[in-house]
Amino acid sequence: MAGSAISNPLRFGIISDIHFSAESETAAAEATAAELRACMECWKSRNIDFLVQLGDLIKGSDAQKREEFRQVSSILKAFRGTIRHVIGNHCLALPRQELMEALALDSAYYSFTMQGFRFIALDGMDVSVLRTPETEEDRQQLALFHAHPELHDYCGAVGTRQKTWLQVELHAAEKRGEKVIIICHFPILPEATDQRHGLLWNHCEIAELLASSPAVKVCLSGHYHDGGYAQLKGLHVVVLPAFVNRNAHPRFSCGTVELTSERMVIQNQLDETLYDLPLRH
Repeated sequence: MAGSAISNPLRFGIISDIHFSAESETAAAEATAAELRACMECWKSRNIDFLVQLGDLIKGSDAQKREEFRQVSSILKAFRGTIRHVIGNHCLALPRQELMEALALDSAYYSFTMQGFRFIALDGMDVSVLRTPETEEDRQQLALFHAHPELHDYCGAVGTRQKTWLQVELHAAEKRGEKVIIICHFPILPEATDQRHGLLWNHCEIAELLASSPAVKVCLSGHYHDGGYAQLKGLHVVVLPAFVNRNAHPRFSCGTVELTSERMVIQNQLDETLYDLPLRH
């Protein structure tokens, strides 16, 4: 079984909500770039296997969005390994297809496996005000948003076709004995965010789907800048604090995640442990 292949710890870097801005004063922009490069050095020193970027790479200002993407991408290129990107709402200031090509993504939702773990990246903007719905169910989901604007037009939902794909992925992981880590820009539980930031529109459905699969162990998200934590039926839902708000919460600008068959440990850039989570059986 693939699940028995987990031996040495799997270690990867993680960062969320960089919100890189090209409109800042020169000194502020240089400071942001320097602190992002410091994250690169932190990950280099920890010998990570890959990097997860949880979305909102750029601020997405109308006049500067392409320059913002160019600058932040030039910094991230210093990372020598693979970067696994998740699409956030601010990223979609760029046209979706242009963004996907720039991030070398064939699909905004995808999976990959390493050392007995299956990572599943979800596209939380699959159904949104920025896209024409693909199915009747998706049209109804979008109509629900228009009826309830408190759900926020900068959030979105996992669409019908993506849900079908997700169910296939979970079934495959269960059959192979793999442990699943979900990565998604939006939180999936209201206890891990606040009303102003919001969360995945169809969070109830997706959270129940994930929690009902014994293969799923942790969901890692961003979007809520203060960060948060909640749990559903033993499923850990961790929301990482935003890089852009690092001055407000200096204990986290970026982090390192270490996975074993039994635990997930998340450390910040100061080598402090923020979470030490046993994986449910």
